[in-house]
Amino acid sequence: MMGGHAVSRTMSFIDINEIQGEVKTGMSVAYQSSQSSRHHSFVTPPRWRVGWVLACLALCVCALSGPVKADNLAQMLYDVYDNNPDIRAEEAARDIKKAQSKEARAALYPKVNATLSQNYEESKLKSGGYSRLRTSQYGLSASQRLFNGFQTRNNILRSKYEEKSAHYKVRNRERQILLEAVKAYMDVYAARKMIKLRRRHLDTMLKQRRATKARIRAGELTKTDLSKTDALIYRARASLEGAQADLGGAAGRYESLVGYRPGDLIYPQMPVRFMPKDADEAVKKALRMHPDLRASRANTKASEYAVKAAKGAFLPTLDLTGETTRTFASSHSEPNKQESSVGLRLSLPLFDGGTRLAGVQKARAEHNQRTHLTNALTARIKADASEQFLRNKASQAKLKQAKAEVRAARELLKGIRIEEKAGQRSFLDILDAEVALLDAQELEIYSQADSVIALYSFLASTGQLTVSGARRADLQYSPEATAAIAKAQQLDAAYRQKGKKIGRRTSNDPWSGLR
Repeated sequence: MMGGHAVSRTMSFIDINEIQGEVKTGMSVAYQSSQSSRHHSFVTPPRWRVGWVLACLALCVCALSGPVKADNLAQMLYDVYDNNPDIRAEEAARDIKKAQSKEARAALYPKVNATLSQNYEESKLKSGGYSRLRTSQYGLSASQRLFNGFQTRNNILRSKYEEKSAHYKVRNRERQILLEAVKAYMDVYAARKMIKLRRRHLDTMLKQRRATKARIRAGELTKTDLSKTDALIYRARASLEGAQADLGGAAGRYESLVGYRPGDLIYPQMPVRFMPKDADEAVKKALRMHPDLRASRANTKASEYAVKAAKGAFLPTLDLTGETTRTFASSHSEPNKQESSVGLRLSLPLFDGGTRLAGVQKARAEHNQRTHLTNALTARIKADASEQFLRNKASQAKLKQAKAEVRAARELLKGIRIEEKAGQRSFLDILDAEVALLDAQELEIYSQADSVIALYSFLASTGQLTVSGARRADLQYSPEATAAIAKAQQLDAAYRQKGKKIGRRTSNDPWSGLR
């Protein structure tokens, strides 16, 4: 199982690393090197082949030695999909629906039974002897339902849509878990950046305190300036403790979702090219792709066929039956015999106390319920997609504002220090400027994390946040994954051919391997 995941992950990383800006596989490394010499023939030297084999062996050893901690968001999302038990539980529920669908299709086939019986009879005669008779009977019977009011057909279609709904529920659960993982990833990243910033600020304040004492002894400053510095030191220590607590909580959430402690995380590149132009386009994409809505629509369709199946109970049923038996007796007085029969049986239900009518009413009520639930869900998804689109735009504006504030705070601090040396500013003004710079830098860190979370929240609200296409078990449901793996195999085969040139690779997948 682990090997299958490793193969599929290697293939799909050719596309997903296009988002992250990093190359994680030997195939991608070869492709990256080919861009510098794309006008040359790809003749692989023997020494390079040996290096390729050694690299593959090293990767296999690393894979068997233990899990590799993700250092980028794309790899972490794959690990979440492979390791998260909530997704595995939803896949098990999907497998249940698959089995029920197979059970419904089994009603189309005939039922064949074989019988075997052995009888032994012993009776006492008037002459005082005993009469013994042993008979053996073998039989074969078959039955085929020819018509039952289209109940079998409608039950098969109902189970088919229920299976489809279960698949979309897996995708929806995956979407929710991956969004939680993105938030945990950015929380860890932001908490670590915050710890570094606040520790650096604390070191600066401690140096400032020593310099303040020296200037007090020289008569340049007063104890008021020292008190202000001490207050800022206490604040910096408390803020540092708070950031460490935030990191502990975020790391715990990360480990619960991914399965291991976070490694050295990098800031992810933003796939902004997949953003729609306006909120109306975002709503259309959400209505077309959201897995929860697609699951609800499939459930509604399944309930429609359930109503038809319930109505079919009022129609007659027609069965074709056949049976053949052969009897062997141990006595000459009982001859061996063989019997065969074929028949048609028509059954028309007349009265059952209202059971069938109640079944139809129940199926109609369930259909109406699921229809209303689908309508309500459609309205919520439209509102959520529009809201997340606007929130993403607001987060980008907030990030630009935070960066501008940091630049302005640095210039302000630089100018106040110059003015303080000229006697135009006080030492307290410098401390206030340093606090303003710290606040702006903290706002920038939080804005960076919020911008990533807002973008991935939008992708989740439109149903685009998924990595299930990378798993071979889901290829029958994901044509995008099939195309991605076929493209990877074609690229790998091209490198093995001598004298073949390859141009720049482009991807038609709107999510570059994450779908």
